[in-house]
Amino acid sequence: MFIRNDDSNTLVFENLKSMQILGDRFSEFDLQDGSIDPIDRAWPKLVVSQLETLVLFEIPIPADVAESLMSAPLKELTYKGRSDYAHMLCQHSTSNLNELVLAFDMYIESNVETFYQNTNAIFRNISKIPIVRCTVADLDLKINWSLIDWSYLTHLYVQNLSDLDKILDAIPAMPYLQFASLIVDINYKTDLSLFVTMLNGLKQRYSKPSSSKLETLLISLLGIDDELDGALDELKWYFPKLEHIGKVE
Repeated sequence: MFIRNDDSNTLVFENLKSMQILGDRFSEFDLQDGSIDPIDRAWPKLVVSQLETLVLFEIPIPADVAESLMSAPLKELTYKGRSDYAHMLCQHSTSNLNELVLAFDMYIESNVETFYQNTNAIFRNISKIPIVRCTVADLDLKINWSLIDWSYLTHLYVQNLSDLDKILDAIPAMPYLQFASLIVDINYKTDLSLFVTMLNGLKQRYSKPSSSKLETLLISLLGIDDELDGALDELKWYFPKLEHIGKVE
């Protein structure tokens, strides 16, 4: 149940525990599940003093709305969209969160340098959150993984990855990373041969195993996974803490 104050354009949700805001504009609340569908409408002021779960999906967040939402006693926060809005949200206190989930599509980023600045700032300053997940669709703006500083990330999901060798260099720089799911953009046999050669040459490329705490690694090669069998075992040497290695289902 909510109370609408028409004079001050304020919505007060007295007992709401979970909220979803979907699309790129604000609209009326669906009172059944606390979700919002997009129509052309100005943001009201939100009062959500009991809110524990918040999902924001591809929507620009005004600074005052972000401040109001992040003042709630949130336990879980999910945001999919541009990194600048994610950064704005995470500049507020996240100390109560048990789980943070962020998802980025590179093609909607204003530029890749801003993406590095925003995400590095986020993942360097969230040390008290037990589970921190990040999904990246690495499309037109290719990520330079050597510029990534995601210190407190625990779960990484990458789609359309073009440079597996570069991310192998980056993972040890993520000291809390436990889980990685990598979908590699390889479509031709020649690329596959180079990929397998790279895996088989890990001991020549690296003088010793990495210090990574990675426990689970899933890799897919977009439809040609059957030819990976055996080659993936080489990664167990490089990631000595691995408990499970397999293919993305």
